[in-house]
Amino acid sequence: MNILIGVTGSIAIYKTLELIRLFVKNGDNVKVVMTKSAQNFITPLTFESLTKNKVLTEETENWANEYNHIDIGKWADIFIIAPATANTINKLNAGIADNLLLQTYLAFTKPILLAPAANTNMYLHPTTQNSFKNLPHHIIEANSGLLACGDEGIGKMADVKDIFYKALKILNSDEFWKDKNVIVTAGGTIEKIDDVRFISNFSSGKMGENLALTLYLAGANVILLSSKNHNLPKEIKIEKFDSVKSLKEKLDLLVPKNEYLFMAAAVSDYSPTPVSGKIKKDKLNSDTWELKLHKNIDILASINGIKKIGFKAETDEVNGINSAKKALISKNCDAICFNLLTKNNFGSDENEVIFITKNKEIKLPQNSKFEIAKMIIEETKNV
Repeated sequence: MNILIGVTGSIAIYKTLELIRLFVKNGDNVKVVMTKSAQNFITPLTFESLTKNKVLTEETENWANEYNHIDIGKWADIFIIAPATANTINKLNAGIADNLLLQTYLAFTKPILLAPAANTNMYLHPTTQNSFKNLPHHIIEANSGLLACGDEGIGKMADVKDIFYKALKILNSDEFWKDKNVIVTAGGTIEKIDDVRFISNFSSGKMGENLALTLYLAGANVILLSSKNHNLPKEIKIEKFDSVKSLKEKLDLLVPKNEYLFMAAAVSDYSPTPVSGKIKKDKLNSDTWELKLHKNIDILASINGIKKIGFKAETDEVNGINSAKKALISKNCDAICFNLLTKNNFGSDENEVIFITKNKEIKLPQNSKFEIAKMIIEETKNV
């Protein structure tokens, strides 16, 4: 994506550096337009070193090429003004264009995201609040806390990750997924042997995490059930599970309220009967320890009344695909995502998936798990 970031004169400008890093790391192309006031805090060179693009200022604007306030707007997919001072917010509302950033704003026809930063009194002033109400753009509310001026209250620019995810959500909005209620499971189950030992697997939870993120960005209401810890947007509700039993109990409560289930969790097929306390080695009276396991309920097969996307990880490509096709029928799934562990081990940041339905097999080629997740939810629209 092409991201245009407008920077105004606020001490919060240092946060914009981290925001740019997030977009660059995400593979986006970033350009910056600065006001003269912003240059009193940070020089254009700092932004140019991060973006590898020339900063647009009144001194660098050029009508002999495409580096001007008209053409840069045509290039960008979104215009993010962060920080947006109270002065800028009120000028936007009044249609004033007395600097290059404001001129860029008036000429911009695509989505605009504003991240205000101001002293509490300036932020809460009726004029500023009226501007917030009138402006037909996405506005991410400022945080409360100790401000640079020493006052305590609202006015701190929102966390950069919140701004980043808000922008991605605007850019990735999908009418199909908008407001749909979706459950995603992630991570491996943990089956206790005693109070200090357990049986589990190597599932990292990364595929489920990326599915939850892509569905959220597409506009869905997402609940992530996971045995792992995740750093995701706060709007994604995360509930922890450990055992097969606890996962089943949570799904039984949630399934009737939701429309889709992406079962990316690695669920144990067998479990021991847990013992209270710690099993002592000297009481086993043997050089070997035979652990008796009982078969767990097939959670996915037991669930009905919801669109189900299952996941099958195998080490044998030929037999694995056949096993995935059998699981599609036996578990009554709408689709199965098959991945071969010999190509991408547990914990890998990449994946390769064959999306299998009753009528077709679609290969989703090797890519980051985020991109694979985007392909999966796109294919799911057709099941």
